[in-house]
Amino acid sequence: MVRSIQTGIKRVIFARMDPGEDVLEVIEAVAVEHGVRSGQLSLIGAISKAKLGYFHRGAAEYKHFTVDEDVEVVSCIGDISTHDGDIVVHAHIVVADETGKCWAGHLMKGCEVSVTIELVIIETEIELIRKRDDVTGLNLLHID
Repeated sequence: MVRSIQTGIKRVIFARMDPGEDVLEVIEAVAVEHGVRSGQLSLIGAISKAKLGYFHRGAAEYKHFTVDEDVEVVSCIGDISTHDGDIVVHAHIVVADETGKCWAGHLMKGCEVSVTIELVIIETEIELIRKRDDVTGLNLLHID
């Protein structure tokens, strides 16, 4: 059964990343700098390398792959929550090469900014918390 909650917007934070920075590490750093514990994120820009992942249910683990070329970030959306008090960024990203060929998956550490990334974080009034799900073994959003 679907579980849902409602919250309001607390504030909106904008950030611009510079060449050479790691996208995921900067999202985490911006969240910590501004005290964001929960929210929604989106970003666009360009990266010189994309490290993406997907959850392999049969193996119950994340598999990774790398796109080692300049690509545009067509879309990246996700959320910020906490697990055992630590910030968790869960985002999916779609990147495209110069021909329009796209790759997509979980945003992983190793995505390096080539030109810039423009990040928007919409902080929520309530704190979203993740708890371990015994069926999947993943830390899923805990919504009662």
